[in-house]
Amino acid sequence: HTCPVGIATQDPVLRERFAGTPESVVRYLLFVAEEARELMAQLGFRTVNEMIGQVDRLDAE
Repeated sequence: HTCPVGIATQDPVLRERFAGTPESVVRYLLFVAEEARELMAQLGFRTVNEMIGQVDRLDAE
């Protein structure tokens, strides 16, 4: 892994640079997943696979 702040690295030097806790990473990823689920539901999708190829749903401003 090449995570620059040590979240997903096995490099001890980089791991020391990560100031968070494993629980904070889990909480953050769960939050991101929930937000993604809510946005998908607003668009009428239940799964990520359902979104594949749905280019008509893109908004190009």
